[in-house]
Amino acid sequence: MNHSFTVIDADAHHLDGPTYKTYLPERFRARSGPYFPSFGWDIFLNGTTGRKPASPEEYCIDLDAENIGDAVAYPSNALAIGLVRELDLAVELAKAYNDWAYDFCKSSGNRVKYAAVIAPQVVPEAVKEIGRAVTAKGAVGVMMPTYVQSGLDLGQPEFDPIYAAAQELAVPIGFHATAQVAVGNTRFHKYLGVHMTSHPFEQMLSIVAIISNGVLDRFPKLKVAFLEAGVGFLPYWMERFDEKYLKRKSEMEPLKMLPSEYIKNNRCYFTCEGEESALPLVIEQFGDECMMYASDYPHWDTEWPHTVSQVVRRKDISDKTKQKILADNAKAFYRF
Repeated sequence: MNHSFTVIDADAHHLDGPTYKTYLPERFRARSGPYFPSFGWDIFLNGTTGRKPASPEEYCIDLDAENIGDAVAYPSNALAIGLVRELDLAVELAKAYNDWAYDFCKSSGNRVKYAAVIAPQVVPEAVKEIGRAVTAKGAVGVMMPTYVQSGLDLGQPEFDPIYAAAQELAVPIGFHATAQVAVGNTRFHKYLGVHMTSHPFEQMLSIVAIISNGVLDRFPKLKVAFLEAGVGFLPYWMERFDEKYLKRKSEMEPLKMLPSEYIKNNRCYFTCEGEESALPLVIEQFGDECMMYASDYPHWDTEWPHTVSQVVRRKDISDKTKQKILADNAKAFYRF
């Protein structure tokens, strides 16, 4: 649709996978099996949902269909980097993805940008890769998988070097889940249940890990985002978080603020969907600078080519707030 808003897609995706096999060291190229664990669900419903851009040019044509200026792409297969148990392979997969993504984005005229993949199960190598991807390969952010190995607490000091590196380089960290580790993946028999629980449950856990362990206090300039779970859960979850923290703060290192205030003070960002009925409530409680528009393009559940219009057509939020959601907040988060 035609509109006068500037638009930045804060969480789009690459359809990565075999495309960057040639970027791997020779010893890994000969593998015939998948590099990332596969869980077998027919995610794209036999190819009837989502989009499959075959080139940077096709990707940009689809951006044009929604009047989107720039998009920040996160991976698809590599969302499961935290599940790779072969540590040397995990490290090389991260490097290969970032090399491939750099070339893809360059071919798009840098209209498509990317968040670097790291293997946080090998912290020293993850720190090196943040430096390489940001300084030499043009990454505008760092993707932190919400699930690492057997489900480690991402707020523990063992991961501090990763957060320190991101803060030093002034790049944000986007926490992103994969449905392969959702509680629903071991409980439901249809993918609907798996996907329903995957992103929101994982991000609820990540918020608790990062805030309750004092990560945002130790790294006061670090920006973090919790992606692809919407914002409708925030009023309930943060109210509950404040209550539990106040009752149990005696057993914790003291935080500088109540958990909910880290959101109100713009330490945390979230991607929202244009049709979320809770948007006005979230804006009322947390302000309009913590949420960013995201399309989830080209995944099976994207509303392309109507993701932008869902925001633009709303009558219950102001045009000023729409512009913040559609681009201004993403500019602040990614420091464009």
